[in-house]
Amino acid sequence: MKKKKKRNWVLNIILVIAIVCFLGSGGYLLKYYWDSWQAEKNISALEDMILTDEEAAAQTGTGDGSLESGESSDRQAASNRYARLLEQNPDFIGWIQIEGTPISYPVMYTPDDPEYYLHRNFDKEYEYSGLPFVDGSCSLDPRSTNVIVYGHNMKSDTMFSHLLDYQDESFYKDHPYITFNTIYGDAQYEIVSVILARALYEDEEGFRYYGMIDAASQEEFDEYMANIHAMELYDTGVDASYGDQLLTLSTCEYSQENGRLAIIAKKR
Repeated sequence: MKKKKKRNWVLNIILVIAIVCFLGSGGYLLKYYWDSWQAEKNISALEDMILTDEEAAAQTGTGDGSLESGESSDRQAASNRYARLLEQNPDFIGWIQIEGTPISYPVMYTPDDPEYYLHRNFDKEYEYSGLPFVDGSCSLDPRSTNVIVYGHNMKSDTMFSHLLDYQDESFYKDHPYITFNTIYGDAQYEIVSVILARALYEDEEGFRYYGMIDAASQEEFDEYMANIHAMELYDTGVDASYGDQLLTLSTCEYSQENGRLAIIAKKR
């Protein structure tokens, strides 16, 4: 009888521990998805702050919607479009969007602290999902050969998680373009390659898809693209040439250690 009571006591303890673990896990998941939902809601509010082309043009011109001619007026119109966002946070550099997907996010740029927005929101408060951000080695004015934008692959299917859909060639064919409008002007990019790679350790040898920022020569650019094409998941039929402006989107991919999925595109 004593052995039976002792066994029941042990079983009860195990049951209580299991219940506590279950409730703890459930609470964590609930908070995770709640935070993701709230983050997306905040992003939507930021998108509503972007001025229309007509509103931006009116601010650039004389007030009647007319614009001065030339590149400077285009840049001013682009800057005016995001004036409210820049006023709220001067680290904002542009907005990235892939039509037909949930990807539509502000992009941040802090070259002195490149990963500042890895786990921060637009108000600079902690938020696990963070925001897409430009590699600190890159430049948008003047523009570097390659602009690399990093974003999280979230289990809640937010941020850059849908980039993994590009592993399917048919998805690429339905979504071959990326829009990345910045405070310096608008641009659309055509996808050249989709690759699976690794973020290498500092002392590890190998090709780094994120290693070419400014091509010093055609030879360097061609070698970089040859390596990219050797890694691509399928042939898009699109290539990039020396002088093209590249955009690289990068996110985590978990089929290998330090795995990454990267999309390399060129400005149209």
